[in-house]
Amino acid sequence: MAITGPHPKSTRINVEAAVSTDKLNPYYTKRNLNEKPGSFLKEATMLVYDDILRFQRGPSGYMDAAEIDAFTWTEFEGNVLWFMDELVGMESDWIQNNSPGIVGNTAYGYVQFTVPAVTTLAVQLYENHLDRFNDRKDTRDWSPFGIPPGKEMKTPWFITNLRDRINKGKYDHIVDMNLLNYDEMLALALIHLHWPKSKDSDFVAMGRGDVTASKAIYIRDHHKKKGGADAKTLKRLNITGGGFFQIHYIPSKSLVTKILDLSPVHLLFETIAAEVMDSKYGDNIRKVQKYFGW
Repeated sequence: MAITGPHPKSTRINVEAAVSTDKLNPYYTKRNLNEKPGSFLKEATMLVYDDILRFQRGPSGYMDAAEIDAFTWTEFEGNVLWFMDELVGMESDWIQNNSPGIVGNTAYGYVQFTVPAVTTLAVQLYENHLDRFNDRKDTRDWSPFGIPPGKEMKTPWFITNLRDRINKGKYDHIVDMNLLNYDEMLALALIHLHWPKSKDSDFVAMGRGDVTASKAIYIRDHHKKKGGADAKTLKRLNITGGGFFQIHYIPSKSLVTKILDLSPVHLLFETIAAEVMDSKYGDNIRKVQKYFGW
């Protein structure tokens, strides 16, 4: 018999842009970047993902249950990597010590954090997300990688250090931002985006690689000011060289579709699949299919 039931759905993970050789292309300046995101951004992504599930599955959640059920960790994590890469390009041309050089403007670094953004909001938001995540250690309805049920996520060293510097009145914007590597900066910036005035629905859509939602998050949640970004920023975002938050992916085919595309082995596959499903492994395969909703 042939394998029945729905095939695995194709993924919708946008990938990070490659460095362009065209000087008019916005990704030409990505040659400035020599660092990669890592474990801290992954942890920050877990915090945001868990916070969305917590709120939307709670009494105040406003999103459709089916939409939240379809909100997968794998897609969200992949598209966060794309989103943050685009944000850094938009803000700083991927330059670690970028500064506008304007008197009174304290924007600095990969994501152009200002002094107030760090000292009054970003660090506090990180701590709040971490507290809510750890409060769910025994009730969480998904399995974060590397954090078993009942275990808490530790406070990252750079958050502890920033909090200590802020509380003691010793925070130095340039010095302390330069202490953060690319991974740590992106982790802090992602949490900074997910604040009380953000929209979970936009983050869920961004988690599918949605460009419109991604730009909305950038304008509303990164700039955090009435009216959002100015005309010059919007032109850079949407027009110049094609703008940022561009699509860089081709939706991948399901595993089954890929195998069937290898014709003329199609018939051979059907025969082997039938034999496997009828074998002693069939029950285990069906359990896996049911678990993943295939």
